[in-house]
Amino acid sequence: MEYTVIFSLFILGLIVGSFLNVVILRWNTGMNIARGRSKCFSCDKTLSWYELIPVVSVLVQKGRCRTCGSKISWQYPLVELAAGIMLPVTFATVPDFLSPFSEAVFFLLTAVLVCLYIVIFVYDLRHKIIPDFFSYSAALVALFVIALEWYSSGVPDLWRIIAGPSLFLFFYFFWFISRGKWMGLGDAKLALSIGWMLGMWQGIAAILLAFWIGAVFSLLLMLFQKFRREDGIGMKSEIPFGPFILIGFLAVFVFHVDIQTVFAALWFLAV
Repeated sequence: MEYTVIFSLFILGLIVGSFLNVVILRWNTGMNIARGRSKCFSCDKTLSWYELIPVVSVLVQKGRCRTCGSKISWQYPLVELAAGIMLPVTFATVPDFLSPFSEAVFFLLTAVLVCLYIVIFVYDLRHKIIPDFFSYSAALVALFVIALEWYSSGVPDLWRIIAGPSLFLFFYFFWFISRGKWMGLGDAKLALSIGWMLGMWQGIAAILLAFWIGAVFSLLLMLFQKFRREDGIGMKSEIPFGPFILIGFLAVFVFHVDIQTVFAALWFLAV
């Protein structure tokens, strides 16, 4: 991939990431996502254009509002950087067997999916819930990707079609028997698009990674709280699982981690 393409997609991703922040912060608040100037949440001052330059503005302002001096959340530059990095990465994952037109459509679909996943990741961290609109939109985009690859190759991947509902039912089972205490229903809906994007075995690999990473994170967090002698994370604490599912998806989709590698890693740690 040429450096000019990478740089262009990175800049485009930063701009898109700025909009994703608007979606994350305004969703279900009654605020219009498409209209209305961005404001400081502390002093309510309308921000100027030079205060809205992705990443740069936060660094120049040293992480504080120019008017009231309140701290600016690091969510803003992190989401912008995530989108800026993921757009070139997504472009690099386009399959070689597609025609030029299909390649463009595939990139657009996966770029939309990645943006939805970034919103889900941060929104679930902030509110411990995944809005149905985002999970269902991701599932719909994943179906379009399957249809595009099916049309281009002429060979239907039945295992991949089954993978989405299979992963959904896996999470739904845990949600049902625990009455939502072990797992949220939003995680099951998110798994639907994960299965359709990755297929059966890669989808299972992503879910196994998610459980493994989530367990390690929870253990480290509990040890940290115990070390500081604070009543923080415990066995009954609610930790959103959606971000771990998406980390597992990223590892498989971008780095092509397969289920054999996951089992080998788990076996190595066990012995």
